[in-house]
Amino acid sequence: MKRLIVAVMCGAALLANAGGAVADQASDQAMANRYLQAAQSGSDDAQFYLAALYSAGVGVPRSDEEAARWFTRAAEQGHSHAMLILGGLYAIGRGVPKDNVQAYKWAYIVGTASRVEEFRNGARQLTSLLETRMTPDDVNAAKGEASRWHATPSNRPAQTAAPAAVQPAPAAPVPPAPAPAVSAAAPQPAAPQPAAPSPPAKKNDADDLMNQIPALRKKYGL
Repeated sequence: MKRLIVAVMCGAALLANAGGAVADQASDQAMANRYLQAAQSGSDDAQFYLAALYSAGVGVPRSDEEAARWFTRAAEQGHSHAMLILGGLYAIGRGVPKDNVQAYKWAYIVGTASRVEEFRNGARQLTSLLETRMTPDDVNAAKGEASRWHATPSNRPAQTAAPAAVQPAPAAPVPPAPAPAVSAAAPQPAAPQPAAPSPPAKKNDADDLMNQIPALRKKYGL
């Protein structure tokens, strides 16, 4: 069954588009566990996709905090898409404390260093928007942090309770089927559109952010 997970930008939401019928819960759990193992081993792509699963609640309990944590691990390794999303999460305070300096930092790095034009353009739109909400000193502080940032490879297991979180509430046992290798190009899971951000007070802020970045809103289906 073909499944494709698409992570959204600017922290407003994650949209997973179906590539077929929704897989059963056991398959979702098995797939999430495979991504968890690869993510713990240091794969930034696996960390990115695991974060997307937490954001959508596919195969794992939906958690903005876990999504942000895994997006952060991927971003720290230099994963441009994760950086862009993490900047959006900080901009609206989803899964992390709202922090314009951190939001600007991650977006600025992508805008100046990513090889993907679409990511660069999105990052520049986000930094332009953030500049209307920040003081010159804040912008300079964010740029300073960005200039000192260096990608840090991650090949150590997570030291948190993430593995336990992958075991969702009552569900059918995972069938003993062979697990395909994790790959950024491998088919990914589909899922219904996730629920609106929580708490509700953040939604207006998120909508405002996305409305001011129409190119990204169209690209990621928000």
